[in-house]
Amino acid sequence: MPDATPRRILYYCQSLVGIGHLTCSLRIIERLLEHAEVDLIHGGLDAGTPAPRAGFRSLRLPTLLHDEETGGFVDPHAGRDAAAVWPERERAIAGFLRMPYHAVVVEFYPFGRRRFKPEIQALLRAVRERSGPVPVFTSVREVLVPRAVEQERRMVDTVRKHIHTVFVRGDPDVIRLDETFSLAPEIAACLCYTGYISPPPPVGERPARTRQIVVSQGGGDVGRELLEAAIDAAPLMPGHAFVLAAGARTPPAALDALRRRVRSANVEIVPFLADFPRRLMASAASISMGGDNTLLDVLAAGTPGLAYPYQGNVEQAIRIRRFAAKGLLHELGPQDLAPPRLKRRIETALCAPAPAHRLAMDGARVTSERIRHVLAHAPLRSP
Repeated sequence: MPDATPRRILYYCQSLVGIGHLTCSLRIIERLLEHAEVDLIHGGLDAGTPAPRAGFRSLRLPTLLHDEETGGFVDPHAGRDAAAVWPERERAIAGFLRMPYHAVVVEFYPFGRRRFKPEIQALLRAVRERSGPVPVFTSVREVLVPRAVEQERRMVDTVRKHIHTVFVRGDPDVIRLDETFSLAPEIAACLCYTGYISPPPPVGERPARTRQIVVSQGGGDVGRELLEAAIDAAPLMPGHAFVLAAGARTPPAALDALRRRVRSANVEIVPFLADFPRRLMASAASISMGGDNTLLDVLAAGTPGLAYPYQGNVEQAIRIRRFAAKGLLHELGPQDLAPPRLKRRIETALCAPAPAHRLAMDGARVTSERIRHVLAHAPLRSP
């Protein structure tokens, strides 16, 4: 039941690659809405507009994405220089805010999104000027890109100055934050390991397992080599149906090229799969790029998983390696993409015993309840 006098929480989430950060944020928000109103400000890839509901508002900011060629930001839709987009974002935020807020949640900052620091700091100042010294929380993945100690020191300073609690989305029995963030002990009092942010439990009965193998690229635009490897391995496994989700951002020409590569009748290629978690439950195995949300979907479904980390993503590789060491999944490397070898790796995964380690996966609930506890002891400001 919602509280009699609900608190109002402002949530900021900026993605640069894929939709993983937004997916996690929306799962946390779903639990926050049980006891608070939530206003979400989000930017990044166009993942659609979150469904409106009582107590929830959302603002999608003008898009800024990382440009790998220049190292800067770009508006992928209009091709404008980033300098023209920042003022639009500022005006959009100013028009969206409805004070007072009783807490702010910022996805990933200050452990990432440092080039959005002016926007984030301006947002925090605006809230504090109208709402007082409200608690600010951050939610961060358990694996970070290793940084120089000088950069880590700046992050620690920001946490000490602005952040009430750092929610670490992870299981410390598998990976601890200090393994990729050496100064984590200095902010230990602020850290709260929540467990991973898993999808909500399925509605109704679980579907029956089939001999389907789901191969997914994820929400970004990398991983074509994995899709091609699955297509080439499919003729060696005629008793299984390979369903390839190429990604909603895959251009039609790239989809056509993948379909021309198919040499067996047991391959289906689609841009995306509706109700992905339930499709996983009905599958014999999952092959993916190992994005953190996809891994959680696979583990929640109890489906044998093979993960091929994007070769440019250090954090993803670390997580996959640790999960594999715990028997939670099977790691693939470039050498495993040859058709006969991929076939053997799939067959090994299909025959492997269930994981012995029980992964902490209730992170959305834990995060929500911790915030609720903090706010229960904070004075309530009237609109």
